[in-house]
Amino acid sequence: MMSWGASAVLVLAAMLGLAGVACGDQEGPGSGVTGDASTPAGQESPVAPSASPTVDETATPAATAAPPPAACAGGSNPAIAPGKTSSLSVVSGGTGRTYLLYVPPGYDGARAVPLVLNFHGLGSNGEQQHLYSGLVPIAEREGFLVASPDGINRAWLWNPGVNDIAFTKDLVAEISRLACVDADRVYATGMSNGGFMSAALACAAGDVVAAVAPVAGMTGASDLCGEPVPFIEFHGTDDRIVPYEAGILAPTGGPFAGVPALMEGWAEFNGCEGAPAETRITGTVVFREYPGCDAPTGHYVIEGGGHTWPGGLTIERLGTTTKEISAPEIAWAFFEANPRE
Repeated sequence: MMSWGASAVLVLAAMLGLAGVACGDQEGPGSGVTGDASTPAGQESPVAPSASPTVDETATPAATAAPPPAACAGGSNPAIAPGKTSSLSVVSGGTGRTYLLYVPPGYDGARAVPLVLNFHGLGSNGEQQHLYSGLVPIAEREGFLVASPDGINRAWLWNPGVNDIAFTKDLVAEISRLACVDADRVYATGMSNGGFMSAALACAAGDVVAAVAPVAGMTGASDLCGEPVPFIEFHGTDDRIVPYEAGILAPTGGPFAGVPALMEGWAEFNGCEGAPAETRITGTVVFREYPGCDAPTGHYVIEGGGHTWPGGLTIERLGTTTKEISAPEIAWAFFEANPRE
């Protein structure tokens, strides 16, 4: 059985594409539309939400599309359509990788728009996360792009010989070829294993992502990381998959340092000074914000919350899903306030 090592080892392995990096979970809300319908051994089986995201199946995969007009030159692009989610692909490390890209209504290719990278949990996929995260309705309202990629074998930072950090850089470059992306407003979030992935990007790809907001999972900061990156995390105190306190990770049986310890590491990396100030947001949600940071750093504690996405679909077997806050709304507000300077 694979053991989870120190956070520095996790991040180094992610950067170098080494084997055996376990950054997973056992959730997987699903639409039941794509992928293997069977449930991998030891994992939570997915649920079937009432609707799946609208995908433009006529879109030409990016890997085979004719060269589109230069991004930000204005005009239409045959690979993407405003107001729709397109199913696309990109080659990274010699392997074809797939992703969904939502383009907001009114997008005209002439004005640079933000991009939010949205990473799924272990055993899930991009389509399921596209729905589960609730980011698309916000993107429709606020006018940003949402990319929900598929991990190899439905996992991130896990597969031998697969460099997901390099893939993310290739993905952003490809989307920037297709669409007019504001390079100073590229952000990342994700659920559980996807939370680990987005946190790893804050460490290893701070030149790409301007801020991150992991949910129910994160890697730690280390001396291997680059410059400070704005960082917030959401975590339930009754999470049985990725425990809030130091304990054992359900997917691997390996040790986990716990959210408080990892947040202390991120606060130190981001140059914060002193203990976090606590603000009660709702009856069961507390925001712990570190003072004097070079990059804003904080953590939403969901008291009694499970291994779930705040404000998202209820998945009873994974514990309580708070409806008192919305992770995507808070994440977007955080992103909007923290473009790269």
